[in-house]
Amino acid sequence: MIFAHGDFTRLLVMDHFRGLARTGAGAALVASLGITGCRQVDGIDPADPGRGPGQMVGNGDRVSAGDFAGGADARPAPADTEPPAPGEPTDCDAACRAYCDALPLENPVNRGMCSQLWGVGLQTRPIDHSEACRRLFVDFVGRYPTATEVNDVCLAQGFGSTVHHLQAQPDYLLVNQRRWADKLLYNNRTVNVERIYDMDNLVGKTYDGRVSWDQFAAVTSAHPAFVRRLDGAADRASALFQLFLGRPPYHNERSDMARLYTLWQNGYWEHPYLGLVPDPYIEYACVDNEGQADPAAVGQCTSVLWGHQELVLAPDGRREDTGEQAGMMWSGKLTAAEWERLQAPGRVVTRLGEFWEWTVDEALRQLLGYDLGRMVPQVRQELVEYLVRYNGDIRALHFAIATSAAYLQSSRGDSPTDHRWTFGPLKQMPAEPWIDSVTSVTGVSLGACDHRISHPEDYLDEEVANGWTFALVNHSRWETNPDKELRTAYRSLAQTLGGCPTNEVGGRFTTVSILNTAVQEAFVAEICDPSQQNSQDPAAQGLLPAGVSPSAALDEAVGVEIVRHQTRRFFGREATPEEIDAARVAAAECSPAPCDATAFARPLCFALASSSEMLFY
Repeated sequence: MIFAHGDFTRLLVMDHFRGLARTGAGAALVASLGITGCRQVDGIDPADPGRGPGQMVGNGDRVSAGDFAGGADARPAPADTEPPAPGEPTDCDAACRAYCDALPLENPVNRGMCSQLWGVGLQTRPIDHSEACRRLFVDFVGRYPTATEVNDVCLAQGFGSTVHHLQAQPDYLLVNQRRWADKLLYNNRTVNVERIYDMDNLVGKTYDGRVSWDQFAAVTSAHPAFVRRLDGAADRASALFQLFLGRPPYHNERSDMARLYTLWQNGYWEHPYLGLVPDPYIEYACVDNEGQADPAAVGQCTSVLWGHQELVLAPDGRREDTGEQAGMMWSGKLTAAEWERLQAPGRVVTRLGEFWEWTVDEALRQLLGYDLGRMVPQVRQELVEYLVRYNGDIRALHFAIATSAAYLQSSRGDSPTDHRWTFGPLKQMPAEPWIDSVTSVTGVSLGACDHRISHPEDYLDEEVANGWTFALVNHSRWETNPDKELRTAYRSLAQTLGGCPTNEVGGRFTTVSILNTAVQEAFVAEICDPSQQNSQDPAAQGLLPAGVSPSAALDEAVGVEIVRHQTRRFFGREATPEEIDAARVAAAECSPAPCDATAFARPLCFALASSSEMLFY
C-alpha cells in the first residue's frame, strides 16, 4: 500500500488468530491476545509486519513487459580458423569481427562472447538438457527438479520459456531474498524486525519486476534495515559503495558521501508488543533555531563531489520530547517526500557507470560462478545496455545470462582450451537447497529457516513472549512443535554447513572440507539408514518403486528397478547403462544372502544422496 501523506498510519492488528486456530495454537493465543485484535495499535499484523520505505514503491505495474529477447539463440558453428592453443590469448581480427557481426545473435552474452569464442574458432560444450535443467532449478528456485519437472518444464519447452516459468515462481523471489538477507546481514537483535520484513518485501518486489534496479538501490541506501545495521555516517557511506559498486570508496568519496548520512542516528523505539527495539532516528543537524539551514553548519550535510546536494530536514512536532532520543524523530514518522530526499546517496551511486557494471558482474558470478564480465568486457557492456533497455528490470539480466550458451553448456567432458567460457558452470550446492532437495526426496521433515528472523527464540521466551510474538513466529517460515517450542534440527544442520546464518558479525560461508563432508554424510546416513538400525518404512520414504515390497527378495531385476527409481528421484534423470550394469552386479553380490529390497535400497539412497552429483551442480 502507499501512504499518501507519508506518516505511517495506525494499523489494525488483523484477525491473525483465525489462521493460528487452524494450526492448533488458536485458543491459547486468542486468550493471550485479549482485546488487542479489536483496537488500533502502532503495531501491524504479525502475518505481514513489514513497515518502511519499501511500502511506498513497487505498487503499480511492472517496469517492463517481461518479453526479454535472446532466449532462443541457435548455437553457431565456430569460424573456419585455427583456434588459440591452451594458454594463448584470443585475438579477434577483422575476419573474426565480420563473422560475429553476421551472426543472428540476440542474447547479449552470446553477442559479447562471440569475439572470444566462435569468432576465433572456439566452441562451447554441448548442452546436456538434464544437467542444464538441474542448474536452472537450483539457481532460480533453490532446489533440484523432479523427473516430472525435467520432462514437463525443461524438455517440453525451450530454455527461454523455462526461465520465464521459473521466474514466475514464489521461490525465485525467496532465493534472491535470501541472498539479500546475507548481503544486509539481517539480525532482529540489531534491527527492528518490522524494518527487516519491509526490506525483504522490497527485494521481492524488485525481483518480481515491480521496482527498477536503480530505484531499488536508492530506497535501500536509506532503508532502516541498512542504516541501523551500521554505526555512523562514514560506515554507511563505505557500506553503500561496497554494496552497489563492489569496492570501498576513496577517502574523498567516503567523507563526501558521509555528509548525506549525517541526519541518521541509531536509537531504540518502544514497540507496543516487542518492547524496546533497535530503530534509526533522524537528528535535525545543520539547522538553526528557526529550522532553516544554518550557513555555519550546513556544509556538514552537503555533498559536493557529485554535484551540490544539501540534505537537511526542518524539525517539527514529531520530535521526541523525552528520553535518550529527545529532540530526534523516529524514522517511522517520515513522510514520503522526506524518505525520497534521504535516498540521495543511492541516487548518487546509480548515476555512476560502474553501478550498472557491478550489477552485471554480480549476476554473472551468481549464475556462472566466475567473473566473465572481467574476462570478456564485451559481455559486460552488452548486458549493461540490455538491462537499461528493459528499464532496469533485474529479471531481464537473469534471463539473458541463464539462456546464454555460457550458462547452458555442459560442465562435463574435455575442453580443447583453458578459456573458462568454453565449458559450463560447476558450483557447490548451497546448504539450504541441498537439505531441501534431500528431504523432499526422502519425505523427511526437519523444519525450516526464516532469514527474516535470525533469532526466533527471542519471541518465544516466556519472559518476553506474548500473543503478538507467538503470532509473528507462527506466521513465519519457522516451525514450532505442539508445545510451541522451536524446531531447530534444520537450523543446526544448515548452520554447520554455512547456511541459515544469525549474522551476528559475519554471515553465510561456503567451504569444501572434511568437516562438511562428514556432516553431510552423517545426515544422509541418518535419513537413508543404510545399516537399518532405526529403519522407517522405505516405501513411505520413497526409496522403493511402486509395487516393490520392502521384504521382496533381491535379484538383478529388482536391483535395476530400484536404481532406476532412485536415480529419477534424486537426479531427475534416467539411470545410465553403466549405472544399470553396476546395479546388476551389486544385486548379485549382496551379502549376507538372501537380501531383500530394503537391504539394497537404503545403501543406494546413501550413495546417491551423498554423491558429487547431489553436492555440486
